[in-house]
Amino acid sequence: MSISSVQNANHSSSAATASNTKNTPATNSGTSFADTLSSVSNGTPYSDDEVKAFFAAKPNAKQIADKAAALGLTEDQIAQAMTVGGFEGSKGQGALKTQIESYVATASNGFAWDANGVLTPTKSTAQGAAADKVMPAAADIRAFYATHPTDAQVTEKVKALGLNAAQMVQFQATGIGMNMNNISAPVLETMYVDAANRLGTDIGGGKHGGWTSYFSPTLGRAVTKSEIQTFFATNPSQAQVFQKASELGLGVSAVNNMMIGLGVTKPQDMNSAYGQMDFALYQGKDGYSLDPYGHIVPGGGHVFVSTDGSNGSWRPRTPGDGSALTATA
Repeated sequence: MSISSVQNANHSSSAATASNTKNTPATNSGTSFADTLSSVSNGTPYSDDEVKAFFAAKPNAKQIADKAAALGLTEDQIAQAMTVGGFEGSKGQGALKTQIESYVATASNGFAWDANGVLTPTKSTAQGAAADKVMPAAADIRAFYATHPTDAQVTEKVKALGLNAAQMVQFQATGIGMNMNNISAPVLETMYVDAANRLGTDIGGGKHGGWTSYFSPTLGRAVTKSEIQTFFATNPSQAQVFQKASELGLGVSAVNNMMIGLGVTKPQDMNSAYGQMDFALYQGKDGYSLDPYGHIVPGGGHVFVSTDGSNGSWRPRTPGDGSALTATA
């Protein structure tokens, strides 16, 4: 399966992000973050609202760096984004830049500034980091795709480079100019499973599901079976499962498949388990919902507004709804 055959797929769902007291979005930060993106190297549009939603999820330093590198941001642009997002109360551009420079200067964090001042990963953190091959430069990948390779030629190239399935996903996305952050969760899941099949990589399960490894866009690598086993060994609640999924940037299908692959959910319960999680996310009853790309995120959801006790309609959840599943207006 070619990445180009799935790039336009989209999983639509209403979503919003939860508010928090530490990362309070700036409401009057001068120049908007959107305005600073006119010179971003990959030309990806990214609004102030998206920035605020990202920081509302309380990302750690690695997640911020991954996002900045994916968008092709400079130090000034990262600091502006942190200000708009209200990171740690918006300390001011000087203090934020000091933090950024300190993080990037620590070699073990795996980031550096390229010749154009854009934040760039210096090493791959895809599955089995110690054995990973270095990813080719983005320009070289795009040059290869400019020759209009067939699926077989792409697979041959990736094998020749010694890349793994997670890196193949990144290789394909880079080749056709797709921003990883704008690829829907179902498409990423399909791409990763397809890459594993083409490379002969064992990710558990079979041809139709039960896979125990998935590509995590927030980590930039595959989540391994052992990591998921360790998590589920704690007997997490549904809310905790959603929280973990949101941290990994996963969707419902990936979570459902991994739970089946680990034996947490029985194969015959696949559809009912999926439906239960999907509806809970639509409601936002556990504090999580789906974003427009099908990723599980904090906040959002819907409440049912009854008109006569039985009939009614759904509307987006508001802060005033609390944890209620129904409303009168």
